[in-house]
Amino acid sequence: MKKRFYLLFAAVLVFSSCGKKAEEVQKEPEISALSSVSEIEEKPQEEEESLEGLAQSPLTGEYIDEEKAVLRPFAVTINNLHKALPQSGIGQADILYEVPAEGEITRIVAVFQDFDAEKIGPVRSARDYFTYFALDNDAVYVHHGGSPTGYAAIKNRGINDIDGMRDNAFWRDKERMNKAGMYEHSSYTDAEGLKKSAEAKGYRDKYEGEPMFSFYDEETVPEGENTDFVSIPYSYYQISQFKFNSQTGLYERSQSDMPQIDDITGEQLSVKNVILQEAPIYVISGDEAGRREVSLVGSGKGTLVTMGRKQNITWSKDTYYSPTKWFDEKGNPLELNKGKTWICVCPENCGYTFE
Repeated sequence: MKKRFYLLFAAVLVFSSCGKKAEEVQKEPEISALSSVSEIEEKPQEEEESLEGLAQSPLTGEYIDEEKAVLRPFAVTINNLHKALPQSGIGQADILYEVPAEGEITRIVAVFQDFDAEKIGPVRSARDYFTYFALDNDAVYVHHGGSPTGYAAIKNRGINDIDGMRDNAFWRDKERMNKAGMYEHSSYTDAEGLKKSAEAKGYRDKYEGEPMFSFYDEETVPEGENTDFVSIPYSYYQISQFKFNSQTGLYERSQSDMPQIDDITGEQLSVKNVILQEAPIYVISGDEAGRREVSLVGSGKGTLVTMGRKQNITWSKDTYYSPTKWFDEKGNPLELNKGKTWICVCPENCGYTFE
């Protein structure tokens, strides 16, 4: 009798245990399946809601207010003489070009689309080849004065410009203008003044350009050599440097080992991408000031530095009015990581170094 009882009890335990395990096995996939369906249904809705009212910037590839993404940019000539530092508002620029000017100095053409800076400058004069950067980005060109060839280029190429010599969008910084030798480094403008001046002149306000770059959908570390530091020796006076910050994924800008900051924010300038564009650069024959010419219609070599890597690239520009096109070393259209880009226009074989 006892034996039967034990056998019956054991059978009940086994049956109960098996039933419990079967129940658990059956329930687990139901929970997992419900979670998966929920994620599939909700994720696209979240993404759609997060991009509502936004559009991709043609300059940075980042999503910005859709009303700003269709606006025509402004390309502002910025003084980069050491004496003129720190600059103001430059940290809001989407693309920055650096290029040799007369003597041993460089100047910067900063291209702004998504900006509201209350002070931008110091603004300096036009040069012939600065207009290429405005045309590349379908931008209104901003300057204070200009060289003879600079003014000729603005006129002959039909450039929409705003000039500190005749337009009301500029003012003098009182502290600077009263210091010895600082008057020429005291001209400033702002976002509101530029927009009002462009409207008063009847300039088109919508972007109609062809974006120079394509952008990765997600942050990408491209193939290439590791590069955490770039140094461009424009001259004994001007050494431009970029150091990679692995925590932010940005390259921080310095000049001759001194951080370059925006005076408004006090923050060091930083960009996602650095491009070195090699081009023929020479002094204009007979120019008493030693002004230069830069041949940017044509083609040449270059280097892209992003996310701690560098790779060889090429560029071409067919006419003044067509945008510069960029290609990777396989000849495909160049893709960049989304964010700000600094383009250093350098003499061919200028001796830049990578570390």
